[in-house]
Amino acid sequence: MADSPSYLNAHCHLELSLLKGAIRPGLPFVEWLEKIVALKRAAKPDDLLVAARAAMQRLHETGTRVLWDIDSLGIVPHMVQQAETTPLPLQSLTIFRELIRFDPVDAAAIVEVSAKYLPDPCDVVNTEVEYGLSPHAPYTTSRALLQSVAGIAIGRRFPVCIHAAETAEENEMLEKGTGPLRDFLNPFLPKDWKAPGKRTMEYLDDCRCLNERTLLVHCNDVTDDEIALIAKRGASVVVCPGTHVYFGRGEFPLARLMSAGVNVLLGTDSLASNEDLDMAREIRLARELAPSVPIGSIEKLAVIGQAAPGNSDGN
Repeated sequence: MADSPSYLNAHCHLELSLLKGAIRPGLPFVEWLEKIVALKRAAKPDDLLVAARAAMQRLHETGTRVLWDIDSLGIVPHMVQQAETTPLPLQSLTIFRELIRFDPVDAAAIVEVSAKYLPDPCDVVNTEVEYGLSPHAPYTTSRALLQSVAGIAIGRRFPVCIHAAETAEENEMLEKGTGPLRDFLNPFLPKDWKAPGKRTMEYLDDCRCLNERTLLVHCNDVTDDEIALIAKRGASVVVCPGTHVYFGRGEFPLARLMSAGVNVLLGTDSLASNEDLDMAREIRLARELAPSVPIGSIEKLAVIGQAAPGNSDGN
């Protein structure tokens, strides 16, 4: 019997594992986002940690050996600190420190401090641990913050992860300053906030955030020209089939991204927007969502040794 494949999960939020099943599938994104914010605020750190440990064990049971995780609450870094007593069941873990900052005031200094205190890559009980930064999304960060992250990341050569073009509401907010996402975020935005007047990809490109060190997550609402720009800049895209199904979204962008030569990877996203963290399930869902893409090509997006920035062949 052939050995089971080992997987790279290129996008996860272990800190949200406690919220599995807490929000019914199919809600509009902004309504889901509002509930997530409230649930995170109400959650107890110990409960979040227990759920995150169980989720990491589930990753291991289903073959994930390399994980790229987003952390805003310090849950996963705490797990790293405790690894001598509770070893991590992974070969490699990259933790992206999430940044949300609407106001441009002191944004550069905040990024400088965040980057300064990113630990150097290390080995923790047979697990390689690395770090990066994650400006959450172009609608929850200022231009100054995005530009600062881009500059420091290029200089220090660490990866950057950004949720980008996930919904049409995002593009509407950035281009026109209107829509349900703008309405939801209005209490948090500076009083003098103005829309960039550009869609997500053009805006990120203006901020120097499209380059070979950038992971763009989702990219559901992108034009062919925007996909061509992503490919030209050498950025990678992580698609999350389980989350796509959870929200009942329309076109899945995988085939168009791969046809344009974009390096694509697969991720589970969080248990707050997915039923499981099983990468084999993500591969099956991707095949159902993008039937024109051969299953062998989809598997390459997640199997260790084949899935890595620069290795997507688009076949």
